[in-house]
Amino acid sequence: MAGYMDTIARVMSGSYENASESEKSAAVRDVIQVCSVAAGAIAVQPIPFLDIALISPIQIAMVQAIGKVHGYKLDQKSVVEILTSFGASIAAQAVIATAVKFIPFAGWAVSIAMTYALTYAIGEVSDHYFRHGRGVPQEDLQSMFKRVYEEKKAEKQASAKGNATLKDKLEQLKDAFSSGLLTEEEFERKKQELLSDF
Repeated sequence: MAGYMDTIARVMSGSYENASESEKSAAVRDVIQVCSVAAGAIAVQPIPFLDIALISPIQIAMVQAIGKVHGYKLDQKSVVEILTSFGASIAAQAVIATAVKFIPFAGWAVSIAMTYALTYAIGEVSDHYFRHGRGVPQEDLQSMFKRVYEEKKAEKQASAKGNATLKDKLEQLKDAFSSGLLTEEEFERKKQELLSDF
Protein backbone atom coordinates (compact mmCIF):
# COMPACT_ATOMS: atom_id res chain seq x y z
CA MET A 1 0.00 0.00 0.00
CA ALA A 2 2.96 2.31 0.54
CA GLY A 3 3.52 2.63 -3.24
CA TYR A 4 0.03 3.94 -3.86
CA MET A 5 0.16 6.36 -0.92
CA ASP A 6 3.58 7.64 -1.98
CA THR A 7 2.35 8.27 -5.52
CA ILE A 8 -0.80 10.05 -4.30
CA ALA A 9 1.27 12.20 -1.91
CA ARG A 10 3.77 13.06 -4.68
CA VAL A 11 1.02 14.08 -7.10
CA MET A 12 -0.99 16.00 -4.50
CA SER A 13 2.07 18.00 -3.44
CA GLY A 14 3.22 18.64 -7.01
CA SER A 15 2.57 21.68 -9.15
CA TYR A 16 1.14 21.11 -12.62
CA GLU A 17 0.36 24.67 -13.68
CA ASN A 18 3.36 24.78 -16.02
CA ALA A 19 3.47 21.05 -16.77
CA SER A 20 3.28 19.87 -20.37
CA GLU A 21 0.42 17.65 -21.50
CA SER A 22 2.78 14.65 -21.59
CA GLU A 23 3.92 15.36 -18.00
CA LYS A 24 0.31 15.58 -16.86
CA SER A 25 -0.54 12.37 -18.72
CA ALA A 26 2.41 10.56 -17.12
CA ALA A 27 1.33 11.66 -13.62
CA VAL A 28 -2.25 10.52 -14.28
CA ARG A 29 -1.05 7.15 -15.67
CA ASP A 30 1.04 6.57 -12.53
CA VAL A 31 -1.89 7.39 -10.26
CA ILE A 32 -4.37 5.19 -12.13
CA GLN A 33 -1.97 2.24 -12.28
CA VAL A 34 -0.88 2.26 -8.63
CA CYS A 35 -4.42 2.83 -7.36
CA SER A 36 -5.82 0.03 -9.53
CA VAL A 37 -3.15 -2.38 -8.29
CA ALA A 38 -3.74 -1.30 -4.68
CA ALA A 39 -7.49 -1.85 -5.06
CA GLY A 40 -6.84 -5.27 -6.62
CA ALA A 41 -4.55 -6.11 -3.70
CA ILE A 42 -7.33 -5.30 -1.24
CA ALA A 43 -9.67 -7.64 -3.13
CA VAL A 44 -7.41 -10.49 -1.95
CA GLN A 45 -8.41 -9.99 1.68
CA PRO A 46 -10.88 -12.70 2.76
CA ILE A 47 -13.52 -10.78 4.76
CA PRO A 48 -16.60 -10.36 2.54
CA PHE A 49 -17.84 -6.81 1.91
CA LEU A 50 -14.92 -5.22 3.81
CA ASP A 51 -13.45 -4.46 0.36
CA ILE A 52 -15.94 -1.70 -0.35
CA ALA A 53 -14.93 0.24 2.78
CA LEU A 54 -11.22 -0.21 2.03
CA ILE A 55 -11.32 0.47 -1.72
CA SER A 56 -13.46 3.63 -1.68
CA PRO A 57 -10.75 5.79 -0.04
CA ILE A 58 -8.26 4.65 -2.71
CA GLN A 59 -10.67 5.61 -5.49
CA ILE A 60 -11.52 8.96 -3.86
CA ALA A 61 -7.81 9.80 -3.42
CA MET A 62 -7.17 8.78 -7.04
CA VAL A 63 -9.89 11.13 -8.36
CA GLN A 64 -8.61 13.97 -6.14
CA ALA A 65 -5.07 13.45 -7.47
CA ILE A 66 -6.24 13.35 -11.10
CA GLY A 67 -8.27 16.51 -10.47
CA LYS A 68 -5.17 18.17 -8.96
CA VAL A 69 -3.14 17.38 -12.09
CA HIS A 70 -5.81 19.17 -14.16
CA GLY A 71 -6.02 22.15 -11.79
CA TYR A 72 -9.00 21.18 -9.62
CA LYS A 73 -8.97 21.00 -5.83
CA LEU A 74 -11.70 18.63 -4.67
CA ASP A 75 -13.01 17.60 -1.29
CA GLN A 76 -14.42 14.11 -0.72
CA LYS A 77 -18.02 15.29 -1.16
CA SER A 78 -17.20 16.70 -4.61
CA VAL A 79 -15.52 13.44 -5.59
CA VAL A 80 -18.55 11.39 -4.51
CA GLU A 81 -20.79 13.69 -6.61
CA ILE A 82 -18.49 13.21 -9.61
CA LEU A 83 -18.46 9.43 -9.16
CA THR A 84 -22.25 9.45 -8.97
CA SER A 85 -22.38 11.13 -12.37
CA PHE A 86 -20.45 8.15 -13.81
CA GLY A 87 -23.44 5.99 -12.99
CA ALA A 88 -24.89 3.75 -10.31
CA SER A 89 -23.05 0.86 -11.89
CA ILE A 90 -19.94 1.74 -9.84
CA ALA A 91 -21.59 0.78 -6.55
CA ALA A 92 -23.22 -2.25 -8.14
CA GLN A 93 -19.92 -3.47 -9.60
CA ALA A 94 -18.17 -3.05 -6.23
CA VAL A 95 -20.82 -5.20 -4.51
CA ILE A 96 -20.63 -7.83 -7.27
CA ALA A 97 -16.81 -7.91 -7.08
CA THR A 98 -17.08 -8.64 -3.37
CA ALA A 99 -19.85 -11.21 -3.77
CA VAL A 100 -17.96 -13.27 -6.37
CA LYS A 101 -15.44 -14.18 -3.68
CA PHE A 102 -17.98 -16.76 -2.55
CA ILE A 103 -17.49 -18.68 -5.82
CA PRO A 104 -15.06 -21.53 -5.08
CA PHE A 105 -11.63 -21.42 -6.77
CA ALA A 106 -12.26 -18.83 -9.51
CA GLY A 107 -13.95 -16.24 -7.29
CA TRP A 108 -10.72 -14.66 -6.04
CA ALA A 109 -9.42 -14.07 -9.59
CA VAL A 110 -12.72 -12.61 -10.78
CA SER A 111 -12.88 -10.34 -7.73
CA ILE A 112 -9.33 -9.03 -8.30
CA ALA A 113 -10.04 -8.47 -12.01
CA MET A 114 -13.32 -6.66 -11.33
CA THR A 115 -11.86 -4.45 -8.59
CA TYR A 116 -8.81 -3.56 -10.68
CA ALA A 117 -11.01 -2.79 -13.71
CA LEU A 118 -13.49 -0.75 -11.66
CA THR A 119 -10.72 1.45 -10.24
CA TYR A 120 -8.97 1.76 -13.60
CA ALA A 121 -12.22 2.79 -15.32
CA ILE A 122 -12.93 5.40 -12.63
CA GLY A 123 -9.43 6.80 -13.21
CA GLU A 124 -9.73 6.92 -17.00
CA VAL A 125 -13.16 8.55 -16.92
CA SER A 126 -12.01 11.06 -14.27
CA ASP A 127 -9.06 12.01 -16.45
CA HIS A 128 -11.38 12.51 -19.45
CA TYR A 129 -13.81 14.52 -17.31
CA PHE A 130 -11.19 16.92 -15.94
CA ARG A 131 -9.26 17.16 -19.21
CA HIS A 132 -12.43 18.50 -20.84
CA GLY A 133 -13.13 21.11 -18.17
CA ARG A 134 -15.79 19.07 -16.35
CA GLY A 135 -18.19 19.72 -19.23
CA VAL A 136 -18.66 16.15 -20.46
CA PRO A 137 -22.30 14.95 -20.76
CA GLN A 138 -23.25 12.34 -18.16
CA GLU A 139 -24.27 9.80 -20.84
CA ASP A 140 -20.77 10.03 -22.36
CA LEU A 141 -19.16 9.46 -18.96
CA GLN A 142 -21.35 6.44 -18.29
CA SER A 143 -20.70 4.99 -21.72
CA MET A 144 -16.93 5.47 -21.41
CA PHE A 145 -16.94 3.99 -17.90
CA LYS A 146 -18.74 0.86 -19.08
CA ARG A 147 -16.42 0.41 -22.09
CA VAL A 148 -13.16 0.85 -20.13
CA TYR A 149 -14.42 -1.32 -17.28
CA GLU A 150 -15.36 -4.22 -19.59
CA GLU A 151 -12.03 -3.98 -21.50
CA LYS A 152 -9.88 -3.99 -18.34
CA LYS A 153 -11.92 -6.73 -16.69
CA ALA A 154 -11.55 -8.98 -19.75
CA GLU A 155 -7.78 -8.27 -19.86
CA LYS A 156 -7.28 -9.17 -16.19
CA GLN A 157 -9.47 -12.28 -16.36
CA ALA A 158 -7.54 -13.53 -19.40
CA SER A 159 -4.31 -12.89 -17.50
CA ALA A 160 -5.61 -14.84 -14.48
CA LYS A 161 -6.44 -17.86 -16.61
CA GLY A 162 -2.86 -17.89 -17.82
CA ASN A 163 -1.52 -17.51 -14.28
CA ALA A 164 -2.97 -20.36 -12.24
CA THR A 165 -0.17 -20.13 -9.69
CA LEU A 166 -1.06 -16.60 -8.55
CA LYS A 167 -3.46 -17.83 -5.88
CA ASP A 168 -0.85 -20.28 -4.59
CA LYS A 169 1.76 -17.51 -4.40
CA LEU A 170 -0.67 -15.24 -2.56
CA GLU A 171 -1.48 -18.04 -0.12
CA GLN A 172 2.25 -18.60 0.49
CA LEU A 173 2.70 -14.90 1.16
CA LYS A 174 -0.20 -14.93 3.64
CA ASP A 175 1.28 -17.97 5.38
CA ALA A 176 4.73 -16.35 5.58
CA PHE A 177 3.17 -13.20 7.06
CA SER A 178 1.05 -15.18 9.56
CA SER A 179 4.15 -17.12 10.63
CA GLY A 180 6.07 -13.91 11.26
CA LEU A 181 8.54 -14.49 8.42
CA LEU A 182 7.52 -11.24 6.71
CA THR A 183 6.79 -7.84 8.20
CA GLU A 184 3.52 -6.18 7.20
CA GLU A 185 5.46 -3.80 4.95
CA GLU A 186 7.29 -6.69 3.21
CA PHE A 187 4.01 -8.58 2.82
CA GLU A 188 2.25 -5.58 1.22
CA ARG A 189 5.19 -4.86 -1.10
CA LYS A 190 5.47 -8.48 -2.28
CA LYS A 191 1.68 -8.74 -2.72
CA GLN A 192 1.67 -5.58 -4.88
CA GLU A 193 4.59 -6.90 -6.95
CA LEU A 194 2.69 -10.13 -7.62
CA LEU A 195 -0.52 -8.33 -8.53
CA SER A 196 1.14 -5.83 -10.85
CA ASP A 197 2.42 -8.79 -12.88
CA PHE A 198 -1.07 -10.37 -12.83
